Amino acid sequence: MKKMDDVAADTIPTRLIISIAIIAAITLLIAFGYRSLSISSAENQVEQECRKLESELFSMIASGVARDVGEMNADDGTIRSCSFVLPDSLIYLSFGVDPDPNNDGKLQSGLTLNGTVIFYRVDGGSKKAVWLDEGFKFREGFLIGNKWVINDDGQGYILHNGGKLTIIFELVEKNDDIFILIHGNDNIRP
Repeated sequence: MKKMDDVAADTIPTRLIISIAIIAAITLLIAFGYRSLSISSAENQVEQECRKLESELFSMIASGVARDVGEMNADDGTIRSCSFVLPDSLIYLSFGVDPDPNNDGKLQSGLTLNGTVIFYRVDGGSKKAVWLDEGFKFREGFLIGNKWVINDDGQGYILHNGGKLTIIFELVEKNDDIFILIHGNDNIRP
């Protein structure tokens, strides 16, 4: 018959393995929770920046003056310079285009719903859309001389990095349509 000390000694390895398994499970739960929280926080940050931009651009459309992009000597339209603080985990933030319609990671330009939408995605999250009023028609700009014009027949603009940045938006007119011209070119083609 075994002594009490021998029985206790036989259960130590089993208890050690169970303790390690419990500690590992708790560590995994904490890591998963932290990752989920950081993804959610990044998505909320981008959403807030988009809603702030929507408000700024709404006032520009409501009371602004549009420049005729066909007239090179026309005065500038109403301009808004908007600063963003975006998370480093940002994969893309696009104005007027779904840059990854196939969800394969290959970004492409073009237009979605005549440019009246903002799409974004952060690392680990899913694609999100901010649907806008039909008066918000984003177009990517192209600099000719010292004037910005609409790039090709219309393309959206795609940011693919986070950090602090400033984008200039201008109210323009082409063929009696009003657009929000983004002073920038992302060099991504359809």
